[in-house]
Amino acid sequence: MKTILPRKQSASTLIVVMSITATLMVIAGIAAEYTMGITRSVRRSNTLESAIATGDSCLDILFGNWRSICRQQGNVNQALPTNSFTSIPLPTSSLFPNIPNFGARAADYYGASLANPPTISNFKVVAADAEWNPLSSAAATPIPMLGPSGTTTTAVFNYIASADITLPAVTGNVVAKVRRVFQKQQISPWNFALFYVDPLEIHPGPQFTVTGPVHTNSDLYTGHNTLTFSGKVTFGSDWFINFKPGDGTHPETPQSPTYPSNLPPARSQALQPFGMDSTSIFNTTDSNPNNDSWVELIQPPVAGFPDPLAGTRYWDQANVVIQVSDNPSSSTKGFDGTKGDDLVIIGTPNSDGTVTSLGPPVTGSDNRTTAQKNLYNALTGAISTNQTIQDNREGANIRVATLDVSRLEIPASGNPTYTAGIAAITTAPIIYMYDSSATSSARRGIRIKNGTKIPTSGLTVASNNPVYIQGDFNTGGTPPSDSGNPSDATTPQVSGYTRAPASILADAVNILSNSWSDSRSGTMPAATNTTVNVAIIAGTVPTAPVGGDGSYSGGAENFPRFLEDWSSAALTYYGSMVELYQSKQSIGEWGKANVYNPPTRQWYFDSNFQTKPPPGSIMIYTYVKGRWSAL
Repeated sequence: MKTILPRKQSASTLIVVMSITATLMVIAGIAAEYTMGITRSVRRSNTLESAIATGDSCLDILFGNWRSICRQQGNVNQALPTNSFTSIPLPTSSLFPNIPNFGARAADYYGASLANPPTISNFKVVAADAEWNPLSSAAATPIPMLGPSGTTTTAVFNYIASADITLPAVTGNVVAKVRRVFQKQQISPWNFALFYVDPLEIHPGPQFTVTGPVHTNSDLYTGHNTLTFSGKVTFGSDWFINFKPGDGTHPETPQSPTYPSNLPPARSQALQPFGMDSTSIFNTTDSNPNNDSWVELIQPPVAGFPDPLAGTRYWDQANVVIQVSDNPSSSTKGFDGTKGDDLVIIGTPNSDGTVTSLGPPVTGSDNRTTAQKNLYNALTGAISTNQTIQDNREGANIRVATLDVSRLEIPASGNPTYTAGIAAITTAPIIYMYDSSATSSARRGIRIKNGTKIPTSGLTVASNNPVYIQGDFNTGGTPPSDSGNPSDATTPQVSGYTRAPASILADAVNILSNSWSDSRSGTMPAATNTTVNVAIIAGTVPTAPVGGDGSYSGGAENFPRFLEDWSSAALTYYGSMVELYQSKQSIGEWGKANVYNPPTRQWYFDSNFQTKPPPGSIMIYTYVKGRWSAL
């Protein structure tokens, strides 16, 4: 029998097929739209990431230019306003080769209205206040974040760097607004117990504790467990629990020092004096004698050559210069009235390295002011010349000129005041004293004695010669650390006396005890307990290189040098030790026989320097990238 399918059933089947097909098409469309949406979202996210990365790169370019401008001579010691940075050029497309059609149009991007914004906009550095709020005026300088008690021994100057990056996306544009805080940080080197620009070696034999912060721009070498750091320790290069290669004086097995469990020595960026990059301003191979190293800080300038440290040398900062020199004539009276003895000029420093004398004219009328006469007379009575000591480390006789600090003061039961001659020029003198006749065969030095009392305003003495500090310094008398219980160094001054901010800058600093006598020099005489409260900038003789004679620098434990038998005596020291250069005159190696026996070292960082540094300006500046954000 023949079967006939109903037409109605066939039509229903077609409708079902068409419905399923339509549904599948809708699903496919939705899936395609979803996929396209995901793709667009991914592309937009990738574009945003590219914009942020580009903005971050732009901030790096801003940072390099900003730091370079801040480091320029004349800019370092000041906070620059916003308009100092308008010359920073916009980045070019060549800096971003992976971004197609990327371009930056040069324009007045510091406030000008642009009809067609460039790909990079709002590209600038703006001075800010202490809370990181941009200052509206282009002539405004940043308002500093100050250190302890509002002092400028530590300060931070903030700038806000910005870059808005516009990149085309699938639909419209993507804009990344990238911001970062640039910080110029200012800190005095006197904020450190030890500050070195060169490798810092510290290898004490007996127990020794370093109080206060420690930093070296180079390598740190520690090899004894008798060494304890009580504060923060940082190094610019690397830290070795070992002895410096070339040091042949330490055969023992190196051991780790002791330090706070939560504060091990850590790497840090180099901290440049005056914020200057030493590799760019110093050159020992050219003919310029004014740019050899940081030793220039204690050198007189040489006329006729560019001077990258003009104005920052302690010669330039000095209120008065005492110049000692050889007497060319055996028949001419010297400064002390003895024929053939040294000549002395007392005067004010000139930028060409000469001295304008304050002494009475040889002929003609005396046109000096009363203040000039008083200053000259005060210093004349404080200087003595043509004395000689034997320095066994140098293996030479050193002819010294002596400055008697007590002759510059009006006595008092507590801190004295300066005489009228000193007070007429300043309340906190910087005295530059040197012997210009020093040579490798004619050794010269400066001695400071009777410095037990210093006016509360402070004192700085600078010299390019070695300096010998004789006896207690800045103690007010005989402190407990010298008598009674010498192991108690907690009070390094007598009751009623205030430790004054004082510093000594020299080629090398030697400490002679209270019992020192010139007549016994060279015999390693017995020292007695002595206390010295002063900040020191001095040079070192570096450890021999690999393959050399094996000599050791003496380390930070021998930064101040000794010429006596201190085995039964203590040296109590409160201060800050700063090494910026290698010695040029005191170049005798450490470790020779018959030079000294070490003292019991009672050394402490003088935290008073954090709020009241010694007279003279020397600052360390660092440039860092701070808080970052992207919108």
